[in-house]
Amino acid sequence: MKRIAIFLAALVLATPTFAQVIPGAGYVNSSLKSASSSDSQNGFYAGASVEMGVTAVKGLSFVPGAYLSMITSTGTSSGDFWIISGSSKSTFTELAVNVPAYLKYGLELSGGARIFAYAGPTAQIGIISQVKTDTTTSGIISGSSTNTKDYYAGDSGFNRFNLYLGGGLGFGFGKFSINAGYDYGLLNVMRGVDSNANRANLHVGVSYML
Repeated sequence: MKRIAIFLAALVLATPTFAQVIPGAGYVNSSLKSASSSDSQNGFYAGASVEMGVTAVKGLSFVPGAYLSMITSTGTSSGDFWIISGSSKSTFTELAVNVPAYLKYGLELSGGARIFAYAGPTAQIGIISQVKTDTTTSGIISGSSTNTKDYYAGDSGFNRFNLYLGGGLGFGFGKFSINAGYDYGLLNVMRGVDSNANRANLHVGVSYML
């Protein structure tokens, strides 16, 4: 790790004074896998990165950034108990800040097109992780109630911090580009329970060079 940190610091010091700001947004699919189960949610991300060319290697650049991501999923259930009927709807929502620090290598093609690949770590800091359950009953007893569980509160739930390692590929033309990548969480996201689970994110997006 010390050698990697020294290498990244040397790359940053070797970059020229100019930097290219690149806003971007796209789709994300996040999966949570343990030894006994697997679950996934869909969502989106938006933010910006700064591409700084490395003068020592043509086509190589250092690309740190900051992105806000939100994933969500919804589940419903219903049932009857004697003369009472009930249904519930649960909505999971997670909001987080993602800070990638990629190394990117690109090749210029004819006609202004280019292809590129990128890889590196991404730190994630959770802001909100909760499930909201709306329950409705009818029959001899009727009514509705709402319950919200915060996965960052209490003695068990999710850890706010995670560290991912991953990369992806992209294609650009002019100032526009599209990319697809995959990041795998290195840390256990579960807290306060005797279980391990890792999160992985698949993302597809578009970006524009300012």
